[in-house]
Amino acid sequence: MPYFESQSGHPLYYRDIGRGDPLILLHGFGMQSAHWLPFALPLSRSHRIIMPDLRGFGRSHHANFFDECILSNYAHDLDQLVKHLRLGRFKLAGISMGALSSLQYQGLCGDSGVSHYMHIDQSPVCSNKEDWRWGLFGDEQALRFRRARDLLGKLAPYVESNTLYPALPTSLKNELWEQLGDFFASAMSGTVQKKIAKKLCRWKRIQDTLMPTSNWPVYLQCLRAYLDQDYDLRDVLRDIDVPTTVLVGLRSDMYPKGGQLRIADYRKNCRVIALDKSGHTPFIDQPLSFLHELKRFVNLETV
Repeated sequence: MPYFESQSGHPLYYRDIGRGDPLILLHGFGMQSAHWLPFALPLSRSHRIIMPDLRGFGRSHHANFFDECILSNYAHDLDQLVKHLRLGRFKLAGISMGALSSLQYQGLCGDSGVSHYMHIDQSPVCSNKEDWRWGLFGDEQALRFRRARDLLGKLAPYVESNTLYPALPTSLKNELWEQLGDFFASAMSGTVQKKIAKKLCRWKRIQDTLMPTSNWPVYLQCLRAYLDQDYDLRDVLRDIDVPTTVLVGLRSDMYPKGGQLRIADYRKNCRVIALDKSGHTPFIDQPLSFLHELKRFVNLETV
C-alpha cells in the first residue's frame, strides 16, 4: 500500500492510478479516497489520478492533527505528497472540506505547481457574517453550531481521558451519530435520500464502514476547527493566479448556492458550472454529469 511521510511524522495513505498528466483529488469530511474511484478509473486511461486519504479519514484515520487549523494541516500534507511524488505541474480538484484544503494549500504553499483548479460545492466562507450569509448550513447555522458546541462540551472529558470509543456512554454515541446523520442528510438533495442517510447512520456496521472510530477524537478536532477558526478564504481566491472551475450544486443545503455563485466575483479566470439537480454531492445526484465535467477538466490544456 502506498504511504508518504507527513510533516508530523505520521504515514498517510494515498491511491495513485493511471499514467499521464497528474490530477490530485481531495475528498470531503466523512469521505475517503475510495469514493473517487468510480470516476477516477475512467480518467486513469489517459491521466494519472492521485487520491490521498486525508488525515483522520480512511486509511489515514490514525493520524491526529498537529495544528488547531485543520486546513493548514491538510495544506502541508498535500505539499508533502507533491514533494514525495516529485510532481511538476498538476491539476487539483477538491470537494467540500477538500476544496477548502485546496485553497489553503494554494494560499500557504503557493500556486505555481497548480495548472488548473476545480472547486466543488464549497463556500469560501464557513461562518456567516454581516457581508456573507451563505456559510455552512445557511440560515440554520446558528442552531446547528449551538448543538455542535453542546456535544463537544459533553465529549470533552472523554477526549481528555483518552477514552476508547466502545467505552463512551451509549447516549453520547447516539447523539454523535445523530448529528453526523443530520450532517450527511444535508449533503443529500432529495427528501428520500436525506431520510436514508439518517437511518444508515444508526447502524453500527455502516458507522464502522463510513467512519472508523479507533481514533474518534479526530472527528471532533475537525468540528472544533469549523466552529472556532472562522474560515474565510476570499483573499486566497483573489490572490491565486490559477484558472478555476467552480462546480455548484444548485440544490445544496450544506452551502447555499448564493455564496458559491459569488466565487466568480473574486476570480478573474473562473468558469462556473451549475448542476441543477445536484445538492452537495453531485457525484451521487448527477454522476454522469459529474464525470463529464471531470473529463472536461482533466483535458483542459495545461498552461
